[in-house]
Amino acid sequence: MTPFFSRLSYSFGNEDWQTEQEALKIQPQDRVVSITGSGDRPLHLLLSDCKQLISVDANAYQTHLLRLKAAAMQAFSIEEYQAFLGITEHPDRLSLFSSLIPYLSLETMEFWKLRLKMIQKGIIYQGTTEKFCKILGKIMHVLRGSKIEKLFSFNDLEEQKKFIEQHWNSRTWKTAVGIALHPWLTRLFFKDPGLYAYLGDEIRPGGYILDRMNRCLNQHLAKNALLVSLALRGYVSHDALPPYLIKEGVEQIKPRLSRLHAKTENIFSFLESAPDESIDVFSLSDVASYVPADQFDRLQRAVFRTAAKGARFCMRQFMSNHHMLPELSEYFQRDEELEQRLEKEDRCFVYRFMVGKIVK
Repeated sequence: MTPFFSRLSYSFGNEDWQTEQEALKIQPQDRVVSITGSGDRPLHLLLSDCKQLISVDANAYQTHLLRLKAAAMQAFSIEEYQAFLGITEHPDRLSLFSSLIPYLSLETMEFWKLRLKMIQKGIIYQGTTEKFCKILGKIMHVLRGSKIEKLFSFNDLEEQKKFIEQHWNSRTWKTAVGIALHPWLTRLFFKDPGLYAYLGDEIRPGGYILDRMNRCLNQHLAKNALLVSLALRGYVSHDALPPYLIKEGVEQIKPRLSRLHAKTENIFSFLESAPDESIDVFSLSDVASYVPADQFDRLQRAVFRTAAKGARFCMRQFMSNHHMLPELSEYFQRDEELEQRLEKEDRCFVYRFMVGKIVK
């Protein structure tokens, strides 16, 4: 996993903030633990009032990215903020970066000074995943550009569903998706152990993702679905921008940034050194894709020990198929009805859910 933890793997979140919010129901006195990833999810968790939010990631790139996004949110107007990150154009992002000195730790400032090319290009699309999506989007444009633009033109869901049924799911399209998502190709490009290392036996990547995308497009307009836009266009449409990138969301998150603490640390060591019953909310997506079953069991034990009475949890899985420990199943009270509904409604469509509360 060493290359994966020594690069910027994710720069734009691929999870639906609404399903996470509904799963966790964060309260003002809650102490929250989250996996950092792109930084989007911990920022979105601050849409809810909480006492403290600790965001943990074993990859220092992801930690410094979260700190950079938070600093930019604090320092800039919404127009400068969007331009600095790369949502809109700006001729000199380095001049904006220099104004962040009062808002960044020395460690984070020095980290990004060594990576100014990424800053100048707009950090939001500089992750390995986002670069792959950009290449994929160009290929998709060549293969079916007019159909993609038609798909994103709909304002009526029923009309979109008719288009998908009649014109979208051709045999050529299914073959193209299967090739683009073939494990050999994606392993070569991504070198991401979370993609297929712990793949469930019954899952075939191309068919799995295509089926879930179709389900999403039968529930949501393509123009509002972040991951659909990223995968098919190589960028996120303005209509699909998540709250932390638009004015209304920034106004809600910004006053709570002082409660956010970003740490570079393995989630296992962090939880195993935390006090008993010290955490109220666990946002642990997508740890399952990066660990074998025995380590996922280890994670559950650490969560159980550190969970306060009635703590809530949300664990997403991509294509892994890990299970709850039998000896803890009576304490991890999963809400299966909510899990199924969130899976159906999630606009980022690829994940399955483990959601519920911990009863002691």
